[in-house]
Amino acid sequence: MTKEKKFPREVLTKEGKQHFSVGAVIEKNNKVLIIERMLPPKGFAGIAGHVDYGEKPLDALLREIKEETNLDVVSSCFLFKKMINQKEDCTFGVKKHKWYVYRVRCKGEIKPAKREVKTIAYMSKDRLKRLYREKKLEYAWAVIFKKLKIV
Repeated sequence: MTKEKKFPREVLTKEGKQHFSVGAVIEKNNKVLIIERMLPPKGFAGIAGHVDYGEKPLDALLREIKEETNLDVVSSCFLFKKMINQKEDCTFGVKKHKWYVYRVRCKGEIKPAKREVKTIAYMSKDRLKRLYREKKLEYAWAVIFKKLKIV
């Protein structure tokens, strides 16, 4: 098991501010759990969020899943990290994010966070491909799903 380091909320690079983000690919019956976001960046997305100051990415992932869905994580597997320059600023006004993406199994009853989640559903990969073609996926998730060959 690799030792995860703790992160600052943001770092300043020559290109400007950079945030750290985590994303969860939660699958059930060959469908992926997707939310329609209420907060920027807008669009359809997997469960995700910022790594808070002093937090490890996996701790941030567990927190974000609980906050956005009320689900409990049963297991997680780190997939990859990737720098993504989002098309729209996040809620803190930053486009550049280093993403840590995990495949996650969860249990429990979904109770979405009303402040962040407009809709939530498990979507087929065909539906995700349609959302991708229609440019309705939040940009970072279009990049993530393309890398994972989901779209």
